[in-house]
Amino acid sequence: MEHFLICANPSCRFVVDLKQARKPIRRSELSLSECPECGSEWLANCPSCAEPLSVTWHGHHAHCAQCHRKFRAAAAA
Repeated sequence: MEHFLICANPSCRFVVDLKQARKPIRRSELSLSECPECGSEWLANCPSCAEPLSVTWHGHHAHCAQCHRKFRAAAAA
């Protein structure tokens, strides 16, 4: 089960934490079929290292837990 999704648009990189709901949400249950910020598709893998997306938080910014790259846009939960 995916825990995070990230916008495919490099200038957006909106992050959704699917574990923040009372009950974890499956991607197929997600009512957002595209990024609400820019309309791009979702990625389940890190856009930098292509590993399944796992996120660490530094303040309000998300970083890839694998390659430690910061996603440009502020994260959203």
